[in-house]
Amino acid sequence: MEPILEVRNLNKFYKSKQVLKNISIKVFKGDIYGFIGPNGAGKTTTIKSILGLVSPSSGEIYIKGRNIVKDKYKNPGDIGAMIDCPSFYNNLSAFRNLKLYANVLDLKEDRIMEVLNMVHFQEYKDRRVSNYSMGMKQRLAVARAFLSKPEIVILDEPTNGLDPEGVRDMRNLVEKLSKDEKVTFIYCSHILNEVQNLCSRVAVINKGSILAEGCVDELLNADRERYSIFTGEAKKLKKVLKDYCLEMHDIEGGVSIEINRGDFKLINKVMAEENVEINDIVKKSTSLEEYFMEEVGYCGYDKK
Repeated sequence: MEPILEVRNLNKFYKSKQVLKNISIKVFKGDIYGFIGPNGAGKTTTIKSILGLVSPSSGEIYIKGRNIVKDKYKNPGDIGAMIDCPSFYNNLSAFRNLKLYANVLDLKEDRIMEVLNMVHFQEYKDRRVSNYSMGMKQRLAVARAFLSKPEIVILDEPTNGLDPEGVRDMRNLVEKLSKDEKVTFIYCSHILNEVQNLCSRVAVINKGSILAEGCVDELLNADRERYSIFTGEAKKLKKVLKDYCLEMHDIEGGVSIEINRGDFKLINKVMAEENVEINDIVKKSTSLEEYFMEEVGYCGYDKK
């Protein structure tokens, strides 16, 4: 399958400082693609390069097979975006704000009502933006991103400033629009459990480089399971299980093991047959947050 968006070996320098280092990613039609990394990792510079707002120092960006860097191809409507905090004219209503953008894009008023309906904003369309909550402004920004009927929509931190209910509403909105409008999303967020629950594929960026890219389940080794086994006989346990585990590590009070999914019954049988004295067994869930911390470290600092 050909990607709808592909970035190849993208580099960006600001004077002598390199902020993007050979960035390469592929986004396929229908993806909800998570793009995650700590502050200053290069996410926003990459996004602005895709949108034509930043000129890369080298590299290529293809949208539906067309090299937009080579062709100096500014966004014609194939991509909609919400980057940074959404800004609107506070003294105007939602409808009048969107009409300003619709006029620039030479769109009819019918399209304004269509996008307001998409985000369930019909009853608020005549209220001044100054009376909106942060969640309402975020939804209006999503509506604005859809004005040009884009095939790709980039949402940069769409849940910033939202309470848990607002975060859930944004997730539900993205899922619904992905399904109903057949739109490909690039979803940047610091809320990693949201990315894990929402996105089909992800890329991890740190210090201007892509550390990993792929399906969420593949990155999290969905074919594996991890357990913490607490015992006073850790040395014996490791000897007994050495041929059955993919990985083993000493932990306080026992041993951490990683095994193929479905193999725990065999592990349990072996421990029973060898009379290993077990105090407790805890299954460990693998989350995107744990993966991120392992790959990136705390707040983007090197792993120790």
